[in-house]
Amino acid sequence: MRITFHGATRQVTGSAHLLEIGSKRILLDCGLFDSERIHPESPNRHFAFDPRDLDAVIVSHAHNDHIGRLPLLIRAGYNGPIFATPATASITSVMLRDSARIQREEVRNAHIKYPHLESVEPLFELVDVEWLIERMQRIPYQTPIEVVPGVNLTFLNSGHILGSAIVQLDYREDGRPRRFVFTGDLGRRDTHLLPDPAIVKDVDVLVSESTYGSRELEPYDRLVKQLHAIVARAIRLEGKVVIPAFSLGRTQRMVYCLQELFAMHKVRPIPVFVDSPLALRLTEIHRDHPEAYTPIARELMDRDPLYFGSKHVEFCATWDDSRRLNYMRGPMIIIASSGMCEAGRIRHHLRHVVSDPDNAVVIVSYQAEGTLGRQIAEGVERIQIFDQWYDLNAAVYVLDGFSGHADRNDLGWWYEQTGGSIENAFLVHGDPEAIDALTPVLQPFVQNTVHTPELHQSYEV
Repeated sequence: MRITFHGATRQVTGSAHLLEIGSKRILLDCGLFDSERIHPESPNRHFAFDPRDLDAVIVSHAHNDHIGRLPLLIRAGYNGPIFATPATASITSVMLRDSARIQREEVRNAHIKYPHLESVEPLFELVDVEWLIERMQRIPYQTPIEVVPGVNLTFLNSGHILGSAIVQLDYREDGRPRRFVFTGDLGRRDTHLLPDPAIVKDVDVLVSESTYGSRELEPYDRLVKQLHAIVARAIRLEGKVVIPAFSLGRTQRMVYCLQELFAMHKVRPIPVFVDSPLALRLTEIHRDHPEAYTPIARELMDRDPLYFGSKHVEFCATWDDSRRLNYMRGPMIIIASSGMCEAGRIRHHLRHVVSDPDNAVVIVSYQAEGTLGRQIAEGVERIQIFDQWYDLNAAVYVLDGFSGHADRNDLGWWYEQTGGSIENAFLVHGDPEAIDALTPVLQPFVQNTVHTPELHQSYEV
C-alpha cells in the first residue's frame, strides 16, 4: 500500500488521504482547507492528483474540513462511487447545498473584498452538489462492502457526530490479510448522547486524528455541573446566556445537555432558542436517527414527542424570530451559529448582550486564533462587531470540554484497546503542538516509528 497525505498534515483542515492498493486508488475524505474559497490562489481550488484516476471515495463524516471539496472532484471529472454512512450522506447534502449558497453570496460581494480581481468564481455550483449526491452510496455501520476488487470497507461508529465513522479497510497483500484503519475524528467517551468510539483490533496501518492530542478536557459530568451553575446565575439575575455553536454536532449536543439538565438535575427550565436555519435542517436529520443515540439519551428524549425539542426549546426559522429575541427579557438561553462568531446570527445577539454584566457568553467550541470567538474566550476588554466597539462586561465561561473530539486521554485509551500490534501509524488532523504531544502516547502501541507526514508526502507500508 502507498499512502499520500494531501491535507490535514500538521494542521486541522483539508482532510484528504490517497491510498493506492495494487492498481486501485481510493481517496479518504476531501475536505476544505482553512483558506478563502473564492480566491483564485486558494489551496482549495487545486488537487495534487487527477480525480479522474480515482476508483472510489470514502467519507468519514460530514464536517466541511472532511467533505467541503467533494463537489470539486465531480467538476474535475470524477465519475465513481462515494461511500458514506446513511446519516453522513443526508447531512452532506444539506451542508454542501448551504456551502454552494454561501459561495454565491461571496462571489456577489467579491468586488468589495478583492477589488483587484477581474473575475471570481465559486469553488462549485449547486448542480455539482446534486451530481455528488447522486453518486453517494449509503453503507450502515458494521456492514462490510467491497469498494474495489479485493478491498472490503467497514464503517464503525466513531462517536464524534451523527453518522461519523472509523474507516476499516481489509485486503490481502502477498497472500496475507492486512487491515488499514482511518479514525476520521474520534469522539469523547461518556458523553451520554452518542456512544463511545468503536474499538478496532488487529490493525496493521493506522491513520489517526490528533486534534486535542495535547489537551485533557473536563469530563462530561463536571461540565454539566458547570452549565448548571451558569443557568442558575441567569435565573437569579434574569439574564441571557448566549452560546455560539456550530450548526452541526455542537448545537444538537448543547440542546440535549440542557434537556438533561432540566429533566434530571432539577434545574428550573428556562426558554432555549436555537437561532440557525441550518441547525434546524440538520436537527431534523438528527431526529430521523433515534437508533444513533445511547440508551440514556433515548430514555430522556423519548419523554417528548420531538427529539431535540420540547416545550422549552424553540427553533428560530426567520429573521423576525431572531430579532424578537433581542427585545425579550431573560432568563433565556440563545444558541446560534457560527461557532467562532465570525458570521451568522450569533454576532447580532452578541452585540445586544455583551455589555451587560448580568448576561453571559459560554464558549463550547475550539476558537481559532484571530476570530471574534477567540477574543471573547481570552476576555479582552472591548470587542468589535459590525464596525462598532462594545465593552465586554458579560461573564465569559469557556467549556471546551463539550468538544466532539477525543482528548489526549481518550485517544490513549483507544490506542490501548487496539492490542498494540500496529505496524505503521500516522498522525494527522492536528496542529504541530498536538501531534508532537500525542506521538509518545501512540508510540508504545506501534512497532515502527510513528510518522507525522508533511503535505503531499507519500509512504510505502
